[in-house]
Amino acid sequence: MAQASNTIKKSLLVLGGNGYVGQNVIHAAVQSNLFSEVRSFNRSGAPTSPQQHLADSLAQVEFLTGDIFDNAAREDAIDGHYAVVSCIGAFGSNDFMKKICGDATIEAIQTSKLKGVQKFGFVSSAQVYEGSAGLKLPPSMPMHGYFQGKYNAEQRLLESYPDGHVIVRPGFIYGTRKLGSVQLPLHLVGAPINFVGNHLGPISSLIQSVPFVGKELSSMVPVDSVGRSMIDSLKEEKGVILEAADIRKF
Repeated sequence: MAQASNTIKKSLLVLGGNGYVGQNVIHAAVQSNLFSEVRSFNRSGAPTSPQQHLADSLAQVEFLTGDIFDNAAREDAIDGHYAVVSCIGAFGSNDFMKKICGDATIEAIQTSKLKGVQKFGFVSSAQVYEGSAGLKLPPSMPMHGYFQGKYNAEQRLLESYPDGHVIVRPGFIYGTRKLGSVQLPLHLVGAPINFVGNHLGPISSLIQSVPFVGKELSSMVPVDSVGRSMIDSLKEEKGVILEAADIRKF
């Protein structure tokens, strides 16, 4: 698997690399053999009990521990890397989500630009597009902070890296997720709904026409495709934005 490559051979830093999506991005990066070194920066260091199929890849990565909002720690972590990918995100109050899903990545983008990072990747949301129902949610509604934070981070990334951005916009990301000793088979939910939302002809078209819900049901993607699409797109010379249908091709 490690024979893949297609040049690059410079260092990659994954922010939030010990999370569900982040671990799969790291796995895709290591398996691609594109990078001379893969590192991760997050608050709690290396995952304590990764899934078995990810363990070998994660064992090849240096996990740096620190707070993304600590200027010195962030600058030290980002310095010297060719590419940075942000998988930072969390759920909670609207203020909390806006900070973690948006401000954290904005801080990383600004520091990356200052430190000469050439490529910046961001795991965004299927609801971040012009006219999105998600972006029209009033501030009092649940998830407003999540979508607004992602939108703010996208805008800063497009401004700072017009030719060096990779943005992936998944909806619900499914696969097997490990929480402690519990395995959550999210694919048992995501895969069937993805089929209904995309592969039943007129029925799927009808579902997709429903504001917000239709977009979510038609934008579900496998977590391994998110990882592969992000890493493979870092090879592109121009900026890249991948919607759910594009992500599923990987």
